[in-house]
Amino acid sequence: MALYPHVIPEALLARALTEQGQRVRYLVCGESQTYCSAMTARRLIPTSPEEQTKLVCRSCRIAAQVVSRTHGFPMERLGDYLTQDDISILNSMAASASEQKSLDTEYLGVNVGRLSLYEFTLFHKKMSTDLSVKQWEEYRVYLFNALRSLHAFSKYLESHHPSTIICFSPQYSNNNSCMQYAINKGIRVLFIESGVNISHRLGTLRVWDWGVHGLVNPALTYWKRSEDNPTTLRAVSGVVNHFEKLLSGQHFAVFSQPYSGAKSIREFWNIGQNQKILLMTLSSYDEAYSAFLIGAFPEKKVFSDVFHTQLEWIKSTIDWVKARPDVFLVIRVHPRDFPNKRENMRSEQSHVLESVLESPGPNIRVNWPSENISLYEFLEDTDVLLTGWSVTAMEALILGIPVVTYDSRLPSYPDDIHYTGRSQKEYYSNIDKALNDGWSLQNSINGFRWLSYNFMTCSIVVSKTFGKFEFGPRRGVRRLWQGVKNRLFPAAALALDLLRWRGAVSDACIVSTMIERQYDAIPPARQAVEGGGSVSHDDRAAVIYGLKMLHKILYADSQIPLEKPGLSRNILSVINREIQS
Repeated sequence: MALYPHVIPEALLARALTEQGQRVRYLVCGESQTYCSAMTARRLIPTSPEEQTKLVCRSCRIAAQVVSRTHGFPMERLGDYLTQDDISILNSMAASASEQKSLDTEYLGVNVGRLSLYEFTLFHKKMSTDLSVKQWEEYRVYLFNALRSLHAFSKYLESHHPSTIICFSPQYSNNNSCMQYAINKGIRVLFIESGVNISHRLGTLRVWDWGVHGLVNPALTYWKRSEDNPTTLRAVSGVVNHFEKLLSGQHFAVFSQPYSGAKSIREFWNIGQNQKILLMTLSSYDEAYSAFLIGAFPEKKVFSDVFHTQLEWIKSTIDWVKARPDVFLVIRVHPRDFPNKRENMRSEQSHVLESVLESPGPNIRVNWPSENISLYEFLEDTDVLLTGWSVTAMEALILGIPVVTYDSRLPSYPDDIHYTGRSQKEYYSNIDKALNDGWSLQNSINGFRWLSYNFMTCSIVVSKTFGKFEFGPRRGVRRLWQGVKNRLFPAAALALDLLRWRGAVSDACIVSTMIERQYDAIPPARQAVEGGGSVSHDDRAAVIYGLKMLHKILYADSQIPLEKPGLSRNILSVINREIQS
């Protein structure tokens, strides 16, 4: 409840669900935790002073009271189901696990020890379960709080019998221990999180069955083929708005530097005019690894039988490129592997990468985050993007650049919209094929279709206005008033936002249908509510319109000449052909 931007969308949906005949009860922390994700969001650590953590608890308590009073929800506190004796016993269990260096603490049929690794692994950006002495002490805090949540939740379920639990980010350890317990008891758990379109993130929600899909996007299950999911002008506009936020580099979820259009990578690094540029974008490994540790990712999405790890893929590709003077490989290290605007921690992977990439080869260059070069500076001259599972693939595809992944089971985007396979032979063959095929409008169409599908078909709208909350009011007076209101009257500000719940009504029926008919994701529930529409319309014109808008955003103030070979000329050529025809 202390995470205001997430409290609102969740509460708007909950209130709208009551209009669909659903009975909603809220279960809140109630100060049952000594450390939680809300504290992490405020840059506190497990050893932060109690007076600082209590301030977070206070904001959580206020938010819970406002939601309950504004929407009239019955609300209970996990903290009321814990006694001091319970806390002492659970603390001893956590201490014993830490002393014995055990990650396999089981309680009430739930492997709480493993589930407690999620945030811990993300925070420390780990690629193994080898813990230092200090890390064992910190892990103990995560484990202790997960045990407290689970114990209190088990008591709650003795007196309440929900048919469905809707949980925001159930992968976090304090939530996950409870959700696994509920699933073991035959209770359905629905995952909800904010949407993935950055320009309207907080106005939308993704919803799916946690027990069925874990953290694997069910859009992959319902996608079928690109041609079965044509986009629309409205959806294309949403994708363009998303890209505009990516290009600004201002959002907390964007790690790339803002795009300036001032650099030419080919000239900057003296890359031969006859050399094709391969851009290899690496992923921060701990995100996939932490999902695997808690069982939310299957092993095949983390460890490949093509190249077992990302490091093996890097080494093999380097060896292949060394024998290919006709290509130049740029290896882009993920900014999250090093301290960045969100985190001060270096990843374990970063130390390995420094060793592996120390002297890669004459036709290979490593781009380290410290160089502060935007991804889009690279895409201007990139002929083919190579990646394991990075979402940079979508940014390249949208702009018409071919994408190659080495194992079709790793990415969270479909195999029919890019070049991929299931062997090293296919991987290297696909690179040559992509180089030969080059830039194409079909790549853009595929990219627009996939993002449109995720933004429109696989998400629900809960607010048309709150989606822009995190960008703040644009004008001076409104910005000043928003700051004063949130600082001096936080409860009133929250209540005012909660009163706008009617914007969630139209899509709440989709979630209600998911609950009533046991659908595992939004797409089948949406089809049941809205019916199957025609998929025969031509979306080429809508995509070209989107490219025209993106070109304007990318190159309006660019120093790159229009006649220069590269991305700008490719986009302009297809736009001009369309105008002439």
